[in-house]
Amino acid sequence: MRNTYLFPFLMIAGCQFNIAPPMEPQYIPVAEKHYRNYFERNREDLDIVEGVWTEYVVGSLYEDGKLIQRKEIPQKARWVVIKKGAQYQILNEYGEQNKFVASFKPTRDKNIFTFDCLFLQSKDHIRVKATLIEGKRIEMAYDAPEGIFAEHYSEFMGEALKSDPAKTLQLYWQFNWLKTFPK
Repeated sequence: MRNTYLFPFLMIAGCQFNIAPPMEPQYIPVAEKHYRNYFERNREDLDIVEGVWTEYVVGSLYEDGKLIQRKEIPQKARWVVIKKGAQYQILNEYGEQNKFVASFKPTRDKNIFTFDCLFLQSKDHIRVKATLIEGKRIEMAYDAPEGIFAEHYSEFMGEALKSDPAKTLQLYWQFNWLKTFPK
């Protein structure tokens, strides 16, 4: 009889306190799991830049040189970096390069790479310096080329171009990639 009174009390108490269900683990696509297994098996033979990276971005939108909007985008994407020949191929978390062909190319400085990326639809090509810091962070920055700007970042521009499409806008991206696997 005592349990009969206790059960309704626990149900009411649980509903009043809004007990949240445990958080689901972050989804990891099958391809990324495959690469993580490869990185784990070959941990001792990997170059420091190889692994899974999470991208964080700060975008600054300028109109005629004046900052009009700044936006931080945490955890924008995950990338897989794996050695292929003399360079490091960059794949999305699904193991693809379906919108771009990108790589890091080594330089004479072991912590400096050339980020080389061709966007397939717009045909824009980016080549910038990428700096590896303490083996766990990559920093790079560039102005978004016009084709990429229009194709990928229209939501970032907000109302800026809607009111006057002839405005001269510049979008400057600052990227930080943090190594998430292997650590």
